[in-house]
Amino acid sequence: MSLYKRNHREVRHGMTIVELLVVLGVLAILLGIAATAVKTGTRGKKQREAARQVNAYIAAAQAKAQQVNRRVGIEIVRNLTDVDDSGDFTSGTDTGIGNASLLMYTIETPPPYAGDTVSAGLYVDSPSLTQIDLIDDPSNRVATSASTLLSAGDIVEIRLNYRGPKYPAEVITMHSSGMPATPFRLRVTLPADNREVFYTGQFVPFQIYLQPGRTSTTPLQLPTDMCIDLTCSGIGNVGNEFANWVAGSNNSIRFLFSPRGNVDRVSVNGSTWGIPAGNLHMLVGKYDYAVDALDVMGTDGINEVTVVPMAGGVNYEDYLTPSNTDLNTNLADATAMWVSVNFLTGQITTTRNKLIQNSFLNSGTFTTLSQSEKNQAILAESRDFARSVLIVQGQGDN
Repeated sequence: MSLYKRNHREVRHGMTIVELLVVLGVLAILLGIAATAVKTGTRGKKQREAARQVNAYIAAAQAKAQQVNRRVGIEIVRNLTDVDDSGDFTSGTDTGIGNASLLMYTIETPPPYAGDTVSAGLYVDSPSLTQIDLIDDPSNRVATSASTLLSAGDIVEIRLNYRGPKYPAEVITMHSSGMPATPFRLRVTLPADNREVFYTGQFVPFQIYLQPGRTSTTPLQLPTDMCIDLTCSGIGNVGNEFANWVAGSNNSIRFLFSPRGNVDRVSVNGSTWGIPAGNLHMLVGKYDYAVDALDVMGTDGINEVTVVPMAGGVNYEDYLTPSNTDLNTNLADATAMWVSVNFLTGQITTTRNKLIQNSFLNSGTFTTLSQSEKNQAILAESRDFARSVLIVQGQGDN
């Protein structure tokens, strides 16, 4: 019997070096596409999140105004530190960026003060066509509690007889709890078209509306690498009123919503309260890209900015195409975001900053403008997306 041995050879399937290289090449391409997608998705993520926080914080103040039926609003605080405690802010001594804000407070108008009793009132003194003085009763001191609420020099609003308009007024003198001979005196400014007649000795019930103050609501603290860039922020399509180019000034930007939800009052850089003439625009971007007023006025070494200031501001062309190639600004950053508030409707929106192309800056129309007109054109172009969203027929914000 023959034995037949069969030789079995194992067959092994493998990859050639060429096939392996092809697979690695395909994987490299896929990883590159994925990395690009991730990078694109995360670009500007911090700016969007910071803008979302600002939007939500403003909306909360607007909602509270409707809830309490009083003016409630926002205070935007400049990021300056008075290092030498001199009371002003000086380049080379103090720190921070005056045209950037990391902190926002909720502010609220307190309930009106109408005296200590239901029958309280003030007496008219020295009436004229343009103003009247109101004093308390020297023998009764019905406004005694006002001494805990007011100080001489305070600017308030007052409504008389529980009706009609609110008039601006200044506290001229205050009596103390000891009730000296000098009475409480409030000087009321009457409008040019006033038709109401006041006479000496007239007894007038009143409601005094105090200045808004910070509430107990937790303030909004933006991440240290994000900020509201006030350099390019302001009112209307071309305004930059929120920027501050005045040495020694650190006044906040404040605006109030009425109970109806619209923007009722604005106070910029320490100015008196006024009715806004357009929508409010706040540019949210990188803190390192914010341009410091102290830097522009001098050299404090914070940002090494060499832009030369002009009357009422700076040259925004230098922000877009600076001679110093190491200088970056939020105005020239497409990832920066505009948070805007429609002053008529109270609508709050968040939109991209429009990147201004060289074709716009080199166009014949643009090059023939004055520098002030160029600044306005640049701001209007950068707010183009925000303008499109906020357009309301007849709002007067062109």
